[in-house]
Amino acid sequence: MSEDLNDEMAQASTAIFTQRGIDAIRAKVHSVRPSKEVCECCGADIPVARQLAVPGVELCAGCQDVKEKQDVHGVSGSRGMRHA
Repeated sequence: MSEDLNDEMAQASTAIFTQRGIDAIRAKVHSVRPSKEVCECCGADIPVARQLAVPGVELCAGCQDVKEKQDVHGVSGSRGMRHA
């Protein structure tokens, strides 16, 4: 019986964290900020398709990828983000 309760609690906790993540992504997607035409990090042009797909975008795809990898690994600063 306690295993069932633990499983239910784990599932509920996972659902809450998942929903919070979805809510955070939705908040970013529905940004009121205009998309940048030039990457804030490296100065490369941001393609119009990316600007439309990611409202409020500030980084080119390459810099965004580096940033996300740094965020996952807890690295701070812009070290290594210049790829142009």
